[in-house]
Amino acid sequence: MKRRTITGLVVGVVVLVLAGAAVTWSLTSGDGPAGTGPAPSASASASPTPSADRTAAIQEQLDRYADACARPATAVPEHCGMVVPWAADLAQLSGIAFRIETYPVVVLSADGGGFDATGGVLVATATGTTRDGATGTFTYRTDEWALRGDVAVEDGSTTVSVR
Repeated sequence: MKRRTITGLVVGVVVLVLAGAAVTWSLTSGDGPAGTGPAPSASASASPTPSADRTAAIQEQLDRYADACARPATAVPEHCGMVVPWAADLAQLSGIAFRIETYPVVVLSADGGGFDATGGVLVATATGTTRDGATGTFTYRTDEWALRGDVAVEDGSTTVSVR
């Protein structure tokens, strides 16, 4: 097979999975993904059961978190549910740019203690040096970008942890 055909197969099979460790941020204040600085503020209901307002507040904060994950970088960001198989096409990565086409949609668990945000569409474009020494650019897409985590309410503050 030609390299372009193999690349096409890789692009078709790319699956973005969750990073192992959890990252926590507060809906009222906190940090986005490691190294991205403070996350924007949002308020949320502290009710113990899922509500439309609470889900909307968590969705808004998760969208901001996803935006922080999608900033241009020199490596795939941790704790963002992103895996980009650039090493299949490049010997060395010099930069990666992300484009969010659709944000993952939050669904709270029945007890309100967790969430699944699924159905996101993410495109990653990796640039670097190919194995033959040339500069190469490869694009990867997933239609199943997801973020999952836990929700805790304590002293009127809602904390969301991404796994």
